[in-house]
Amino acid sequence: MFVHLSVPNRSLGPAGRRWALAAIAATTLGVAGFAASLGAWPVMPFAGLEVALLALAFRVVQLHDGDFERVEVGEHEVVVEGCRAARRFRFVANRAWARLVVGLSGGRCTLQLAYGNRRVAVGQMMSDAERRQLARELRERLAVSAN
Repeated sequence: MFVHLSVPNRSLGPAGRRWALAAIAATTLGVAGFAASLGAWPVMPFAGLEVALLALAFRVVQLHDGDFERVEVGEHEVVVEGCRAARRFRFVANRAWARLVVGLSGGRCTLQLAYGNRRVAVGQMMSDAERRQLARELRERLAVSAN
């Protein structure tokens, strides 16, 4: 049995993101407060907007904290399951009929697992080099077709 698990690279966890946001907000609002005390009060709304947009960006990253993709090639079936932004999916195919579709899009390698008229993208959380390595590993186990 072959199993491949992909998770996004997260350099900061939830606590680290909170500390980073707090440090950036304190610095930005502190400088803006000092500028406002010198009479440049229009700086404050822009500083507040900057901090709010950064908080929104961190919230979007938080929505993807649980993302993963798992490809399992068993003796009789191929299973791709995962989660993207709290939406879970599962794709099951008969191994004898499943095929790996390898394509190039803008110079980047793309992978899809096809079964009948259904397709699911594989390796979206990986770098191009990692996708190519996964394609080599899956080639040994599945039929391959070019896109």
